[in-house]
Amino acid sequence: MSFTFLIPTHRDDRPLARCLGSIVHQLAPEDEVLVIGDVHSQSLERVPKLTSRYGPQFRYLPFDAGHHCYGHDQLNYGISQARGDYLHVNDDDDVWAPGALAIMRQAVLEEPARPHLFRFMSYHRAVFWDQYGLVERNHIGGHCLVAPNLPGKVGLWECYYTGDFDYVQSTLTLHGGNDSAVWHEDIVAVARPL
Repeated sequence: MSFTFLIPTHRDDRPLARCLGSIVHQLAPEDEVLVIGDVHSQSLERVPKLTSRYGPQFRYLPFDAGHHCYGHDQLNYGISQARGDYLHVNDDDDVWAPGALAIMRQAVLEEPARPHLFRFMSYHRAVFWDQYGLVERNHIGGHCLVAPNLPGKVGLWECYYTGDFDYVQSTLTLHGGNDSAVWHEDIVAVARPL
């Protein structure tokens, strides 16, 4: 079982090193981390070098969508390049929680064909998503979802700020709806840690 972890970034001054450092020691040998750089408005000189410093499991992919879109077009491109059996996403200014990958790996071992939804910690609120289910303003984002990387079963990110909700919703729809997901209380990501 392998994972592809996707991270969009768009500027050299983003806290990407903190994000990458949170996952490097949690990876299994077959996992990969794809950093997808938005090169539409500027070149990213520091990001490819930084990414390569973490080892061969880390790949940098430049991508120009022709506009800036919150990293969502980059993530759609990254999904098309992913080699892992499962997908998980985090923002370049967020981190993976300690032990997150072990938690995700155990979850998919127990229910390998289903998408899994986890909680995340926010910088201004203890824990996000208020209730089970995809409902408006339930604070479910892309970094909550671990999805099987199966052709025709992975949704898309839409080009607006909350487009990650559409990624989660469209992925669950492709798996049969909300009841297809396994919901977990575990926190796997920390959004913008202070």
